[in-house]
Amino acid sequence: MQALLNFIMRGRLQAAIVAMLGSWFPLVSPAVVALVCLRKGAFEGTLTMLWAMLPALVALVISDQGMSDMGPLMPFVTLIGLVAVLMSAQVLRASISWPYTLTALVAFSALGALLLAMFLPNPVQSLIQIMGDLLRELAANAPEGAAVANPSDTFVLGLIAYVVALSGLGSLLLARWWQALLYNPGGFQQEFHQLRLLPVQAVVCSLGAIYCLLQPAGYQAWASLFALPLLLTGVALVHAFVRARDLGKGWLVLMYFGLFVAAPLSAAISALAVADTWLNLRDRLKVKTPSDD
Repeated sequence: MQALLNFIMRGRLQAAIVAMLGSWFPLVSPAVVALVCLRKGAFEGTLTMLWAMLPALVALVISDQGMSDMGPLMPFVTLIGLVAVLMSAQVLRASISWPYTLTALVAFSALGALLLAMFLPNPVQSLIQIMGDLLRELAANAPEGAAVANPSDTFVLGLIAYVVALSGLGSLLLARWWQALLYNPGGFQQEFHQLRLLPVQAVVCSLGAIYCLLQPAGYQAWASLFALPLLLTGVALVHAFVRARDLGKGWLVLMYFGLFVAAPLSAAISALAVADTWLNLRDRLKVKTPSDD
């Protein structure tokens, strides 16, 4: 890993090569863009992003020739994701604030999804049709009486925004970890454990998620998008608590497993993040260690 990171930061050509080849692996290509931006600034990050865009542009040309069933939608989602990561990385570089960065990432992802609907209505409708066919096939095999809702424009756009934000968040975290490995060993863990939203951000995210949950089913993906900063902050709080109490990584494994299989756990962890904004739960939950004495 260290050798690869040193290779990336050696120069523009090396970063461009890894950014292009990294498109074959999840998160790698946008993480390279974010790493270059965090270390060298927006200009160098933009140059790296242009090289990272080449595979998506090639896929876009292929889709225009009718060689892809999804059309130009997925390449454009990839392009939007790269732009969102670059801009969010620049926010993190300028502010050194994860709360601001998370807010920016959610905003850029939502804006990107809305722009897709505005400029590419036909591919979005094609995705809705594909998802509708899939759900109807599931409904045909489902037990009698089971309700399977048809996807709406609102749901699909929210799903696109959430996927862009979630993948962008993973890329930013990976890039920040890489940066710490290179220039500040151990710094990422300390920064992550201290993550706490500002009160106004916690309120806006909470109200946005609650509002969407109270709407029809098509707004659920938007609720997940607005709750994403809360969820990450809550996860950071759990990491900090496990570290302070020296409970072992098994508890973290259980938490992540629970996030995949139990939706209420996500809500509970998000609620912890909201409470931490005002109550500073990290300090309240910490215990003294022998070294503290």
